[in-house]
Amino acid sequence: MAATTNIPWQHIAEPTRKRLIWWLWLITWLLLLGGFFDRSFYHWVVILSALHSLLFLWLFRFRLDPFPVQVRLAYLLWTLLGTYVPGMTFLMYITTVGLPGNLFLNYCPLARLMLLMPWNRMDPLSLNFLKRVFLSSPSDGRFVPRKRG
Repeated sequence: MAATTNIPWQHIAEPTRKRLIWWLWLITWLLLLGGFFDRSFYHWVVILSALHSLLFLWLFRFRLDPFPVQVRLAYLLWTLLGTYVPGMTFLMYITTVGLPGNLFLNYCPLARLMLLMPWNRMDPLSLNFLKRVFLSSPSDGRFVPRKRG
């Protein structure tokens, strides 16, 4: 297995990474907004989300454990369900409202939700942990819940 420092992601300058991520999410959000007027835009959201996921899988050498990969795969699943499962369109409305939090406030509800998965946390699932995850201030970069106390 290759060392984590020998992945394509590590060879991209931090400002370039941030711009790439921001633009991918912005285009996704604009397509989501288009979905309010014409639901066929949601198909493009799924396609872009799939490409976004594939890009991050490649950037992290097709490993599933890096958190950025997990978030993109979860988002792809979310948009697939919201687009193609009857009665689940409300998921697209939720992401249309949640994505600007990520874009403009550095608060990513999905990343925080992913922190609740057993493989992404060290703390036991408790009300206190939920408060720390969802009520902590926005963060630039990967979110880490504030410590107790």
